[in-house]
Amino acid sequence: MAAELLSAIEVRNAKPGDKPRKLRDGNGLHLLVHPNGYKYFQLRYTLHGKEKMLQLGVYPEMGLADARVAAKAARQLVAEGTDPVQNRRIQEARKAASATNTFRAVAEQWLNIKKRTLAPTTYKKTEETFKANVYPRFGDLPIQDVSALMVRDAMQAMERRGAFEIMQKCRAWIRSVFDFALSEEMIEHNPVPQKDLVLKKHKEQRHPGLKSREDAIQFLRNLFEYPGRAETRLAIWLQMLVATRPGELRLAQWEEFDFEKALWTIPLERMRNRHHMTEPHVVPLSHQAVAALEELRHYTSYSKLLFPSVTSSIKPISDMTIAKALRTVWPAYRIVPHGFRHFFSTMVNEHGQFRHDVIEAALAHKDGNAIRATYNRATYIRERRELAQWWADELEELRAKAHVIPLLRRA
Repeated sequence: MAAELLSAIEVRNAKPGDKPRKLRDGNGLHLLVHPNGYKYFQLRYTLHGKEKMLQLGVYPEMGLADARVAAKAARQLVAEGTDPVQNRRIQEARKAASATNTFRAVAEQWLNIKKRTLAPTTYKKTEETFKANVYPRFGDLPIQDVSALMVRDAMQAMERRGAFEIMQKCRAWIRSVFDFALSEEMIEHNPVPQKDLVLKKHKEQRHPGLKSREDAIQFLRNLFEYPGRAETRLAIWLQMLVATRPGELRLAQWEEFDFEKALWTIPLERMRNRHHMTEPHVVPLSHQAVAALEELRHYTSYSKLLFPSVTSSIKPISDMTIAKALRTVWPAYRIVPHGFRHFFSTMVNEHGQFRHDVIEAALAHKDGNAIRATYNRATYIRERRELAQWWADELEELRAKAHVIPLLRRA
């Protein structure tokens, strides 16, 4: 007659005695009731002629049904000639190694090796690109859990920002990290294919603008030799420095600027994404931007507007005024004011030093995640101030390379 199996009620009501006692369930599975009140599910098995004991779990964390499933799996291993105790130790060791071998940890090992052969600038760019675009997404995951889809999502985020060149480089660096992990037997295969046909190639910009540093040098040389009104030249220079939407600068008023704090507060009603914002957009001003504004005050302080029309002090200059000036500055090259935002975005993303959220906040872009947009009120003002100054210094350096000859400005 077959032995009667344990019931869940018997397991729950089992009382401790003076000595450990076993309540058998059959096929080597039993419940050990310890004098201290703890209850353990154990499995007795025989492998290669030797009797062994496997600790399955502690009641009530492991119930009777779960103990039977675990016992069945262990008996299957025994049938295949595998010791369940040794198998558990191997799995636990792998789990511990997996927790230690996060993508970030492995990437840092790879970078440490590559540091010997990479140029310092390339090493720094690689490190900064990972910190800004990769680690926030899957840096803390075990490298064996990082999928091709996760990598693609990160690359497409860079692609949407227009950082095409650095995106391709970053993808190649990530693939190299996986190759390194493969050589160290941390993973069984590299999840990143050599080519990803889903990622798009660079397309012509909707808003034509500068495409390279060389373009910027030539443009700045022409801009500071511009023969037209100083106010128009300063409008273009400020547009390059602050990288706001053209209408936000063209309609700006002097009362919006705090020169002492070097801040420009754009009223909510003038923001393009005002329906998705709850507060005015604050723009940190670089030293160069403040200097340009101080110069502009000599010309337009009589008006409440930074850039009043020639015919009326209460009306702003038209967008056609700026467009015409840009055609004069560089007749053979089509540029529109909005294109300076694209140039800024491309340059700062390829630089890789600043976090994506900081760049997006500087550009006043709408957050694609509605829930995140509702709860994320961060303005990253300190980091944005650093970004604004870095960008102004970059433009100043390009301007210096243009060998601009200062012209006499009208009084």
